[in-house]
Amino acid sequence: MTTFRQQLALALITATATIVAAGVPVIMGLGNKSSLKSPSVSATSTTCDKVTVAKVCVDNLTVQFNSNEPQQVKNRDRILLKAGDTLRLSNLTYCIPFKAPVNRIEVKGYLFPNGVESYKNGLFTPSNFPINAACHNIGNFQKIWKLEAGQHRVSIPIIKNVGSNRIVDDSFYFNLDVGQ
Repeated sequence: MTTFRQQLALALITATATIVAAGVPVIMGLGNKSSLKSPSVSATSTTCDKVTVAKVCVDNLTVQFNSNEPQQVKNRDRILLKAGDTLRLSNLTYCIPFKAPVNRIEVKGYLFPNGVESYKNGLFTPSNFPINAACHNIGNFQKIWKLEAGQHRVSIPIIKNVGSNRIVDDSFYFNLDVGQ
């Protein structure tokens, strides 16, 4: 019986050491996405790291041009394309910090052709947006944009509802230079 207890104790010590070495916080139930001391949403480096503690932000966006492989776009990127190319929003990752008060999240993508801010050309998704403190992926945007020549901007505002107030918490955008 003593040997079994020693083996069990050794196995528990080894498992605990492995978890601690991997950097997974297990004490008091704190996960790496809800730490009270860190202003960032997760322990890994994200584009949301510089955002204030109570602000929802877009961490990254994956788009697909034509039928090419999806690629990640960073905030404020400038992308060169040609007229007739298509653009599809594939996957959006947004993060909600632990201290952000949120009742509801809305995410919509807008194409502003030639720098004119018109909210008529939007991409929407039927997805439900989780509002718990963590980073979430949303996909299945329903429309594809066919691009005309010119300089365009794709803007993705993150709108949170706090009570009856609607607040634009973050705006992710990238620019398209579409040649003939």
